[in-house]
Amino acid sequence: HLDKRHRDLLKALPYELRVRIVLPILRQKALQLDSSPETSRLLDAICVTGPGGSQEPSFMSPTDPAEPISRKSEHTLSSSLRCLSLRSLIVSLNRAPAGERQQSAIDDLLHHLRLQSRRLETLA
Repeated sequence: HLDKRHRDLLKALPYELRVRIVLPILRQKALQLDSSPETSRLLDAICVTGPGGSQEPSFMSPTDPAEPISRKSEHTLSSSLRCLSLRSLIVSLNRAPAGERQQSAIDDLLHHLRLQSRRLETLA
């Protein structure tokens, strides 16, 4: 689990920045469980769409002076997040205020991965 400092840091981040940090780790773990196109589609839907409704993610740039986290803090947080379970990573996104579409995508991803996990359990 994350220590209090990392939990507080993650809680304070805006959704877009939280996704930028969590999504690469979440993607890696989710695709290890299920590499289907549906999983990839659900992961992509978590991103915030860019200006004008484009499908490009609208994350802050790493050099944005308004960014509320240092590179060192981001690196240590990422290292800690890699130790979390897939479910814990999804929950860390779920606690951030997100748009309705992103919230729905997070819920759909969690549901999809639960089904895939149960399917794998029955095959074992």
